[in-house]
Amino acid sequence: MSINTPADGAVLPPGPVTVSGTASVGQGQPVPSTALIYVLDVSASTGAAVPAGCSGDQNGDGLLNTIIDCEVLAAKTLNNEALSPGTVGTIPQVGVAAFANGAVTGDVGPAAGDQLITAPDADEDGTGGHDVDQVLNSAFIATANLAGLHQFTEHNIPCCATNFAAGITAATTVAGQASGNLRKIVVFLSDGFSTGEDITGPLAAVPADVDFFTFAVGQGSRCVVPANSLQQIADATGGTCTEVPDIANLPNILPGVINSQLTSLTLRVDGGAATPITNVTPPLPRNGPASVNYTANTGALAAGLHTLCVTANGTDGGGPGSVTDCHTIRINAPPVVDAGGPYSGQEGTPVAIAGSVTDPDGPSLTTGWEVVPVSGVDPGATCAFGNASALSTTVTCTDDGTYQLRLRVNDGVNPEVVDTATLTLTNVAPAVTITAPPNGSVISRGSLVTFTAPFTDIGTNDTHTCTVDFGDGSPVVAGNVTEAPGSGTCGSSHAFTVLGPHTVLVTVRDDDGGSATAVLTVIIFAPAEAWAISANGLVTIPKTPDALCPPNSDLTQVGLNVPGVASVNALNARCTLDRATGTTVATSSVDGASLLGGLITISTIESTCVADANGVRGSSRVGTINGTPIGTGSGSISIPLVATVFFNQTVNSGGQLFQHAIRVQTLLGQEIILAGCRVF
Repeated sequence: MSINTPADGAVLPPGPVTVSGTASVGQGQPVPSTALIYVLDVSASTGAAVPAGCSGDQNGDGLLNTIIDCEVLAAKTLNNEALSPGTVGTIPQVGVAAFANGAVTGDVGPAAGDQLITAPDADEDGTGGHDVDQVLNSAFIATANLAGLHQFTEHNIPCCATNFAAGITAATTVAGQASGNLRKIVVFLSDGFSTGEDITGPLAAVPADVDFFTFAVGQGSRCVVPANSLQQIADATGGTCTEVPDIANLPNILPGVINSQLTSLTLRVDGGAATPITNVTPPLPRNGPASVNYTANTGALAAGLHTLCVTANGTDGGGPGSVTDCHTIRINAPPVVDAGGPYSGQEGTPVAIAGSVTDPDGPSLTTGWEVVPVSGVDPGATCAFGNASALSTTVTCTDDGTYQLRLRVNDGVNPEVVDTATLTLTNVAPAVTITAPPNGSVISRGSLVTFTAPFTDIGTNDTHTCTVDFGDGSPVVAGNVTEAPGSGTCGSSHAFTVLGPHTVLVTVRDDDGGSATAVLTVIIFAPAEAWAISANGLVTIPKTPDALCPPNSDLTQVGLNVPGVASVNALNARCTLDRATGTTVATSSVDGASLLGGLITISTIESTCVADANGVRGSSRVGTINGTPIGTGSGSISIPLVATVFFNQTVNSGGQLFQHAIRVQTLLGQEIILAGCRVF
């Protein structure tokens, strides 16, 4: 008997346990511990013919294939079979008895006196056959009111009844001579029923180590329960009764009393009731030598130690017996797992999580976290644990939304245990700055300005868009985004036409609605220029003095004399840029001038050009021309046949504003400008 699974000491999860293994019979070394006594019924009825036959005339009485022939052949067959298994040893362990109206014991050896016991293969007379076979062959039935055994000493029995009581007593006497044997088997054959002798007394005298196996031979005999029956003999002595209606089968059936046979298997759990094992291959009972495989399932087993015992039951010449194999196993309770939670936090930020595990019976634990998106999580999002094997750790995910945390625990015995918790992460807005141009940059009107706004986002799975409001009344535009996970740049270019300070707003939005805005101020200005005098034509006078801004410039010249053209006093030119407001102011003045050889005299000449958030404008003032007061109004005075004098003239040309306090245009093409300024 062997339990193969579960192994002894195995640790298993709760629930039913499958027990499997092998059992065998007749494959070990037998113990020669059994004696055999052959008891033949030699009553007159055993002379009846057997239609199927039993190999002719066994007892030499001249009658072929009679019941007694079948009895003799069966006993001899059993004797020969006894030599093969080995449970009936080669020491004196077999004997013979016969009964009819009475009973006799057989002399089974040639020595003087009656030898009641001999070895199954003994040949003391040297005839080449077994001595016990000779005694069996000598059985005879009544021919002259006597029956009995001829060999080796003739013993006669009165004819012709069937006296079970006498047969029991004779068999008990022979069995008593088989000393030293653990078991004594009496094979008791009868073709009829007892003639009524009380068998209670003889049965009471049968020792406990003697078992009667009775055989009801032919149609005239039965294993009935009433008193003085073959069944009663078997029941009282620990044997069995077998009906053999087809007498010709008796030689095949009789050896079964010593054949090994595996009869049943049972399973006990923790010393409880024995449960038959029915899943046996090949099925039971099985005559030996034989081996079978079995499988059985226990009921659900709780945590703790359990003893599983499988018992093989069988029989052989030594009688019934059993052998048991037991394995002790431990049922291991699964761990109790709690993932904790629910948890919440922000995308891109480590969130502390803490699970717990209870497992008092071990043996060891492996733990691991995993996370899966549930809702509101964009494709491509990933999560990372500080230490996925630690119960207390952190988890960081690259996108907001709802996730499921799973804490998996395996104790190496039970199926993996999983508990879940909810993780909810909110979106984190990006952060943005403007790195170009520098804040407060002063920029010339019309120049193309490139804005660069780098941004970061701890939600590294987010994607972004951006807009730029230039603060000059122009439409808000979408910026160009270049990005990698977690960072990027918003870029845009713009040419400002409106002068003055402008607050530029760069707004970056992530795909979850979070936004951030960076603010930058740029100051837009228009360059300007101021000069006191200039001339073109037959005579050229460069702008004198010439003040440009930026940078700021303040120039003064005492006077200038160009004979025949102009003689001027105290020339001033000044140009300034206010970098805080973007305002440029260009002013020029001439204290007094005499032009064209004195034909034109002018006093108090000055001009101003201004460019600021309110626009671009020019103004000028003239004291007198040839004695005529002028002021700030614009107009012209003609000098007949010489020139035209234009005063307080504002000219817009090519996107520039020109302001001339005095512009003289001669008929010969000479141009003279006094106190000019421009914005460009």
